Amino acid sequence: MHQDRELTFVSAVASHHQKRQFTPDEHAHEYYQTSLLSAVMQGVYDGTVSIDELLKHGDFGLGTFNALDGEMILLDGIAYRLDGDGKATIAQGKALTPYAAVINFAPTVSLALDASVGKQAFENGLDSIAEARNLFYAVRFTGQIKHIKYRNVLRQERPYKPLLEVVKTQAEFELSETDGTILGFRCPDYAVGIGVPGYHLHFISSDRSTGGHVLDYTLTSGQIEIDHTSSLHLELPETRDFSDANLSAGASADSIRKAEGD
Repeated sequence: MHQDRELTFVSAVASHHQKRQFTPDEHAHEYYQTSLLSAVMQGVYDGTVSIDELLKHGDFGLGTFNALDGEMILLDGIAYRLDGDGKATIAQGKALTPYAAVINFAPTVSLALDASVGKQAFENGLDSIAEARNLFYAVRFTGQIKHIKYRNVLRQERPYKPLLEVVKTQAEFELSETDGTILGFRCPDYAVGIGVPGYHLHFISSDRSTGGHVLDYTLTSGQIEIDHTSSLHLELPETRDFSDANLSAGASADSIRKAEGD
């Protein structure tokens, strides 16, 4: 029965997409990113871009903080820090980030979810909308969540360990029958090392009290919104750590997926 509902959701999304076609350049604007995920994978955790500067480039997004001191989510122009205790607080404007991606979110697709659906089926449904598979997509779900599992990285001290080592001691949390927002980006497979190939999502509760990097979820009902862009801006750090990092080693798709919890 549960599988049937998931297949119904995927079919409904595909049907919606057939009715709402758009060309890749219909609504393109800038996806702005600081540093590279391959650098974070290799332990480049010192930030060079402030939250104040980041918010000049987008009102929606995700990332982390200096020395991996928590996860970041940007929602409606406000940046939240999601700490190792799972607590969400508004980030200080002068706080620095070693990695973040933002966009001015203006969805071209909006549709209702009215049936329970798990992570894989939900993302398959989103894929059926993202026909321009080599562009960048921003996605947001707002509504009821049957179950969600998420993690927060803990602040690191020098000498920094690679991310695959850090996540072995990450703090993990689970909630059931809650409501909130799950948002993030779908990066093309060729962008491995720039970002996460596939979906990279963060969560924050509706009362803005808790959240983190999403590991797994089952959604109940709510609103799905999707944006896309063909414009990519990378702001690379001019630091010794970044210059010395082996970025090729940090761009392994398998390693990135393990670090992200897939």
